[in-house]
Amino acid sequence: MTAEARDEARRRYVAERPKYENLARAVARHIQMLAVKEQLGCTVSYRAKDVSSFVKKIIEQGLVDPWNDIYDMAGVRVIVRHSGDLDKAVHLIESNFAPFWSIDDRENEEGEDRLRYPRLHFQIRASALPSDFGYKSDDNRSCEIQVRTAAADLWASMSHKFLYKPSGELPRNVRRSLYGLLALVEVYDREVERAVAELARLPDHLLNSVVDQAERIYYTFCATSYNLELTREVFEVVLQAVDEEERPQYGEMLADFASRERHRLAQIYQQYGPVTQAGAEGSFVLVGQPEGLAIFERLSATPMLLADIWNSHLPEELLLEMKSLW
Repeated sequence: MTAEARDEARRRYVAERPKYENLARAVARHIQMLAVKEQLGCTVSYRAKDVSSFVKKIIEQGLVDPWNDIYDMAGVRVIVRHSGDLDKAVHLIESNFAPFWSIDDRENEEGEDRLRYPRLHFQIRASALPSDFGYKSDDNRSCEIQVRTAAADLWASMSHKFLYKPSGELPRNVRRSLYGLLALVEVYDREVERAVAELARLPDHLLNSVVDQAERIYYTFCATSYNLELTREVFEVVLQAVDEEERPQYGEMLADFASRERHRLAQIYQQYGPVTQAGAEGSFVLVGQPEGLAIFERLSATPMLLADIWNSHLPEELLLEMKSLW
């Protein structure tokens, strides 16, 4: 590619970069919504490739057709809590985005005696997004999705510039030190995964998982703190109004309910939520709590059963307030 052609590509990318940022934002938003439903604890970030990085890649790799050769002009990063969540993230992406290319270094059986950073990357098309995002079926623009654990992301963020994009040659002992930190990453992820497995065997695991799920959904409507002790107390009552066989799936049921009733719930939070005048005056207390979502769900599914159980454990007026809104 000539200097003139490179500059033309640069100018074109400057003009089109906002579109790639919008694409990355849409992919990130869809992943966030899916993660809530799948009960996957993660953080999702996005970006459009910097113009300087775009130009540098053209020059360093001698690209002739950057529009087909550069796949990460739109990029999304999914950070999960520990290595045990990686498979859940992979399943979420593969089942909802139909990646046309992927790399999973975890499957690489070579180099088990070496410290390395395992890549977990996917390439998807804009057309893989649901139609309500506004992307046409023939939109072939790509977006890269990277998946990492929180510990691996900490290491990668620190070492990326030094190891992968250095401004000069690093001394061997510095490179070895940076790679040596990967041993700590592996130990951290392994121990966190073991701790999570132990927690899953605790008697109140179901209550903990439902509370976590309700909190994830609640934060999509509100950005205020809440009383965790009250949340657990109310959920112990509400779960009694759920069929025993359905309780292990109640987190998913709650996510489905919130998705179906999103518009109705948004209106309630907008009018009676914790940052409204009603909330400031102390009315509709449970609207400002994650368990409010479960109360609305049970009022839709088993209102009489909920009332019978509720009145034996909690003040009747709290439920009547929620019923008046629903």
